[in-house]
Formats: sequence, structure tokens, C-alpha cells
Amino acid sequence: MVLLSLREVTSWFDVTVFELWMHFLALIISSVLLCLKLHTIVNISYLTVSLPLFIGIASSYYFVFIIFLRSCVDYKDYRGPTIRFGLNVFRLTCTAFFLFFIVEKISGEYEQSEVANRNTYGMVFLPMWLLLAGWAFQMCRTTNVA
Repeated sequence: MVLLSLREVTSWFDVTVFELWMHFLALIISSVLLCLKLHTIVNISYLTVSLPLFIGIASSYYFVFIIFLRSCVDYKDYRGPTIRFGLNVFRLTCTAFFLFFIVEKISGEYEQSEVANRNTYGMVFLPMWLLLAGWAFQMCRTTNVA
């Protein structure tokens, strides 16, 4: 099994170490909330369980926008930062849509014991397929530039 180094992850997927830590912290908090919910210690919805993940994605949007503005102003270059910004927004949007769709699907099936969402799992996982295609494009672009 081949593991990617931190440098490869940050360059190929165009994420910063700060973003990785932020998403890792949101995942830990959501995991704790999920354990509390599943053991019926706290009566919360699945949307509340996934709220730290949505907050992490929203703050990533903010930091990606700040990085885009700074790189445009500091380096007076617009083509490279605009492509990076577009790919980062696409990545975050696909992740947010997938998270929303999966939370909506799970909350309908497990909380109400009925199919509240008529979307199939193919439709739920569609943002992940688009994200993989975007990552493939981004990896090819990164390896050709470097």
C-alpha cells in the first residue's frame, strides 16, 4: 500500500496543512457527537451531528477566498490563482453537497424509519464522482506545471 506524503497531498489536492487540521478537528467533534447520539446519551439530529463538518467547510471557503485575494493583489497574477480558486470552490462545493445529501438520506431512513428522501444512493454519491474527476484534472495540471 502506498501512502502519500504531506507534500504530495498538499500539492496534488491543493489543500493547506491548516485546512487539513481544521477538517480533522471537525471530524473528531462530529465523531464524538455521533457516538453520543448512537448511544442515546444526547438526543440530537444527524444534521446537528454533521454541523461541525459544515462549519469546517464554510471556514475553508473563507480561507480559500482570502488566499485568492492575497495572491491576486500580492503577485499581480490572475490566471493561476483564479484556476486554483475555482478548483478549490468546486472541491468544497462537492464535499458540502455530498455531506448534505448523505445526512438527508440517513436522517430520513434512521430517524423516521421511512424513506423521506427519494434520491438514490447514486444521486447521493454523484458529488463524490465529480470531485474525483476534478481531482484527476487537478493532479494532471499539477504534474504538468511542476
